[in-house]
Amino acid sequence: MVWQYVLVVVAGYLLGAIPTGWIVGKLLRGVDVRDYGSGATGATNVLRTLGPRAFLFVLVSDAFKAYVPVLAVWYIFESYEGATVAHNLQAAAAVAAIIGHDWPVYIGFRGGRGVAATYGAFAAMLFPLSVGLVVAAILIVLTFRYMSLMSLTTVPLGGATLLVLALTGMVPYAYAVFGGLAAVLVVLQHRGNLRRLLAGTEPKIGQGGTSRTARIGRKPWPFHRM
Repeated sequence: MVWQYVLVVVAGYLLGAIPTGWIVGKLLRGVDVRDYGSGATGATNVLRTLGPRAFLFVLVSDAFKAYVPVLAVWYIFESYEGATVAHNLQAAAAVAAIIGHDWPVYIGFRGGRGVAATYGAFAAMLFPLSVGLVVAAILIVLTFRYMSLMSLTTVPLGGATLLVLALTGMVPYAYAVFGGLAAVLVVLQHRGNLRRLLAGTEPKIGQGGTSRTARIGRKPWPFHRM
């Protein structure tokens, strides 16, 4: 059984580590998005530096990096090992995919914040939950215009929902464990954002896309130029 966990963790990590935002930045503008804005490769920083079309592509791609392995694990292992083992393997693959996204081996372990990947894992485990979280995310962003606030709110909400459902027997406990770990990872990755939110200095949507380095001749690519 150990080899199965090793297999899904390695596969989940390597798939999650594909740096979609970094690749899009190189292909579209020849830039490393980590040199701009928050320094992350995720969809939010892509929005700041490359624009809404690139943002949507990266958002969906990052979600699929977790959605695909988590769903594939179910179809591959459930018929052979049973539902309980398959659920445990799904949770392991999901956590590995998020860690891969946050610390990708391909580009020096500097990646994103894991929000879109977490949503993808939620969708593979319980699709109605992901739909509800997307609705909540849109409302939060439209109301407050802080992407980080959306992330810090909806991912823990998803984790709490899975815990309640697990306690009532509606989903396996492995899903609740994943939800808790995902919430911890997202909060840890957004601790700087949390400090800025409390200080009132966190950039809203459309802000914060400036260069992080003082390189002569290199200009940021604000999203309004897309």
